[in-house]
Formats: sequence, C-alpha cells, structure tokens
Amino acid sequence: AQESRGLGDVYKRQAIFWLNSSETWVDIAKDKKSSILSMFSSNVEDPNVISHWISESGIIDVFIMLGPNPKDVLNQYHSLVGSSQLPPLFSMAYHQCRWNYKDEFDVATVDLEFDIKNIPYDVIWLDIEHTDGKRYFTWDTHYFPTPEKMQENIASKGRKMVTIVDPHIKRDSGYTVYKEAQDHGYYIKDRHGSEYQGWCWPGTSSYLDFSDSKVRQWWSERFHYHNYKGSTNILYTWNDMNEPSVFDGPEITMHKDAQHLDGTEHRDIHNLYGLYVHMASYEGHIIRSQPNPVRPFVLSRAFFAGTQRYGAIWTGDNTANWDHLSGSISCLLYTSDAADEEDSVD
Repeated sequence: AQESRGLGDVYKRQAIFWLNSSETWVDIAKDKKSSILSMFSSNVEDPNVISHWISESGIIDVFIMLGPNPKDVLNQYHSLVGSSQLPPLFSMAYHQCRWNYKDEFDVATVDLEFDIKNIPYDVIWLDIEHTDGKRYFTWDTHYFPTPEKMQENIASKGRKMVTIVDPHIKRDSGYTVYKEAQDHGYYIKDRHGSEYQGWCWPGTSSYLDFSDSKVRQWWSERFHYHNYKGSTNILYTWNDMNEPSVFDGPEITMHKDAQHLDGTEHRDIHNLYGLYVHMASYEGHIIRSQPNPVRPFVLSRAFFAGTQRYGAIWTGDNTANWDHLSGSISCLLYTSDAADEEDSVD
C-alpha cells in the first residue's frame, strides 16, 4: 500500500495487488527517485518506497487500486477476490483447544471444569491424537469409543466440537480414505510419475491434488455422516498442515517439481494448495447438511487471496513469549486487511 498527500494535504491511500501463486520475493527500500506509485503523490520531499517483486513462475496479474482512502482500497480489493463469509455465531465465542485431550473422559472433565469455575466457552477442539493412528475421518476406538455420545453431551449445553482433518493421507492400503483415493488416481505424482510420498504426522503420506475439481468433490463427500463415522451436525473442521507440510521435503514443504494431475508443476500453484483444501472442506460441510444447509466453520492454517470466502484462518504455531505476542498484533492487523477478517493466533 502507498500513502500520499494530495490537494490540501489530505492523506490518500493506494495499493497494488500482485496475483501470483508461486514463491514470491519482495525487496523494499526507500529512495527519493521515482517509483511506480509516485504518479499518485504530489509530495516530493518524502522518499518513495521502491519495491522489487519477483515470482518464480506462472502468470502475473497486477491490479492497482486507486482508493483514495483505506476503505475504498479494501472495497476495491474485495471486489476482486470476494468478501468474507458471515461466520456462525458460536465461532465468535471462546474456543478451548490444546494438544492433547487423552480420551472421552478427559474431554468430559475439561468441559465440566469450565462449568464448575463458571467460565463460558462454546467450542472444544480435538487434535490429531483422537484419530485411529493419525488416519483422518476416524476415531481411536480405545480412547474415543463413543464419539457421537461425546458430542451429544457437549451439544446438550449448546456447545460445539472441532476435529482436525489434514490433507496428507497415511499410506495404508487398509485405510479406506487412502485406498479409495489411490484407486481413483487422485494423488500428486513425483517428477518420475510415481505417487508422491512425504513424511508428516502419520509417517509416510501421500498428498491429494486439491487443484483438481474431481478431487475436491471427492474430499467434500468424506464429510458426509455415512463416510465420517461418528460425526454429527455439531462437529466442525480444522485444516492444519495444508501449505502443504512435508517434514522431509525442501523447506519442510512439497518438492517444486512434483506433478499435479493436469501436468502442472507444484512450483506454479504452491500457494493455492491451502486455499483449495479450505474450499473443499467448506463445501463438505455444505453437502453434509443438505437439504437444510447450515453455515460452515472451517479453520485453515494456509491461506491465499480469496480464502475469506470459505472461513477462518490462524497464523500457525508460536511460542508463549512476549516477542511472539507483540508480533501477533501487527500480523493480525495485516491479515484482517489483506486476507480474512476472521483471523487469530495461537
């Protein structure tokens, strides 16, 4: 964004939207020489901000939003990428989440302690350990043998539950989700044409190609109650690790020469991956609630321009120290302007 002064020293605001989904670098310096936005400024005393934008690959679309005030800039931006969905009311309240609740008794105890201490809360979250060996859309039958009853107990107090569902799929031929996607050929391939493999929470994992509409539709259907056994209408979703995270990959993400189903290299659309995961999960909540759809709640760690159309975001893992707390303020101000008004930090 660029701030300038026009007639009468009234401050104005303009912005540039650089639309590219590959890895992008921005170099910023101050200089009194001309910049691309100097045409909007009549004050030559202030140094111009010189920026160099470098995207690795793909098509680059550049949009200039003329403002002239911050509200106008935001309206112009959201007219391009869409506005935020209206969140469900419960999502605006207090959420309780930690790694990790051990079992159903642990969940019930925490829920009861909130009541005993008269602390209001609306949502309790379950991290990855609630699953059967980190297989998403499943429950650990030893520690969470009656998930529907557990949710009914939460719902009886007007509360909701959120479970984590990540896009990396445990490579296990006995795991229905993995096998079905493999049979359909829905996984990203490596540069040699074999199923791409990477290491994440479940161990060796495969990664669905969410850039393909058929894959997104198939993923959305996994949220239906007859596919996601033990889920109910008060269960919502948390998409983590959807950059995508690959623990043994370069920079802890997917190799850039991995091949998507249409032959596109991952380097070209890397930053869209999380948006596509978010989109598919959101649509899954719409599908499962037919014929009377309810407003979804899906939280995503990765995001891109347009993410706000599908739900909330948060800024990822942090540390409980003052530096991270201080940094979270500017981070949330930025993301609420440029990405999603419903944003948060750990």
